Formats: sequence, structure tokens, C-alpha cells
Amino acid sequence: MPDRLSGKVALVTGAAGGIGTATAERFAAEGASLVLTDADGDHAEELARRLGEGASGRSQDVTSEQAWSETVEWALGQHGQIDVLVNNAGVFLAEPLVTTSLEQLNKVMDVNVVGVFLGMRTVAPHMSDQGGGSIINVSSLAGLTGGPLLSAYAASKWAVRGMTKVAARELARSGVRVNSVHPGQIDTDMNTRQREATPELIERLVRSIPLGRIGTPEEVAHALVYLASDESVYTTGSELVVDGGSNA
Repeated sequence: MPDRLSGKVALVTGAAGGIGTATAERFAAEGASLVLTDADGDHAEELARRLGEGASGRSQDVTSEQAWSETVEWALGQHGQIDVLVNNAGVFLAEPLVTTSLEQLNKVMDVNVVGVFLGMRTVAPHMSDQGGGSIINVSSLAGLTGGPLLSAYAASKWAVRGMTKVAARELARSGVRVNSVHPGQIDTDMNTRQREATPELIERLVRSIPLGRIGTPEEVAHALVYLASDESVYTTGSELVVDGGSNA
């Protein structure tokens, strides 16, 4: 069904690579207007130019309250509305618990948790005022289960899962839906760095995937299209897992 997002404006963070780029491309193909942000603003702007006049890009530090306020006001000035927020920006850390520094933990939590919190808090009032919207928080399979070397990363992604459920309950009467997506092993730059850091662990994980392979960013983007579209109008507080059956 083409044009499932026609007439909608979507704000996508972490848009300069991996799942963020695939989501932007898929949303554009489905008719959405796009505000694309990333810490790498040049690549976000380059992607926006490639996707056409319905897309715009800019730099954003998702851990900054001021940056969120400026981004949302800019998006509203450009498009007059925000119908979809994809909180995709994130960082990864693979490190044993006993050697994980407080500085490393704080960095992961700042981007993966504070960034999602600020995004929801800043966008939700505008969505409520316009009568509804869809917030999609990109968590991880690590937000559903434990794994070695992932104490900081898993903590952040479990937090995203929990915040999603609370926000879904708080915002439901305003017509704002909030859901989380939980990718497993996906072929992104982050996954490449993970494979380089822990090759034996990743090889073992891939062998255990029932579908027998690593997923693609495009396969995750399809799930995000569903949650952004009106097809998921009765879906909120859910966990959509895209992991090839790893958590089955």
C-alpha cells in the first residue's frame, strides 16, 4: 500500500546512517515530509537533499534541552506540525561490567536515555495540541534480555522500553501513541563496531538466529512505517521485535 505516510511530518533523529537512513528513505517513499537530525549535521543535510524538497536536515545534540526546543520549533516553522517522532539516535558500548567506567555509563545513558526522554517531553505537547501523533522509540533486543558485555547498553535500552510504556499510558487520552522497536543483530555501522569488538560473541549470536542471518536496516524501517502509519492506530505501549526470531 503506497503513500501510507502521505500528509504526515516525521522527525527522525540519528538519521545519518544505519536504521535512521533506511527509515528516512522508507518514510519518504511512503509520502512523508521529513525533518532529519544527527550529531553529524552535514550528513543529515546531505541525506535530506537526496530525498528531495519534502525533507530537511540539521545538526542536533539529543542530550541538550535547548537543542530539542530549537529543533522542534524549527520543524514546526518548516511544516506546521509533527505527526511522527522517531527517537533513533543512540550509541553502543561493549565492555565488561567490572571495567565499565562511570564516564562510559553516563555517556551511554545521556544519549540513549536522556535523548529519548527529552524528545518525548518536547514533542508530546505539540502532538497533544494537534490531536494525536506517533512516537517510536528505537530500543534493542538488549532491552528485552541480558547479554555479556552489555551492562551499560542494556541498562539504557531497558530504560527506553520502560519510558515507552509509561508515556504510552500518560499520553493515550491525547491521541498520542508511543511504541518501542527492538532490533536484534542488524547490518549497520554500529553492528560492525560490535563485531570488531567482540567477534566470537557476535559469531555465536548470529549462529543462534532462527532465520539464519543478520537483518538489514530496511527490514527495521518497514516496522517503523507500520507504527508511524494509521494502520497501527490501536497500537500503543507495544514492543515490536525485529530480530529474526532470536528472542522467540
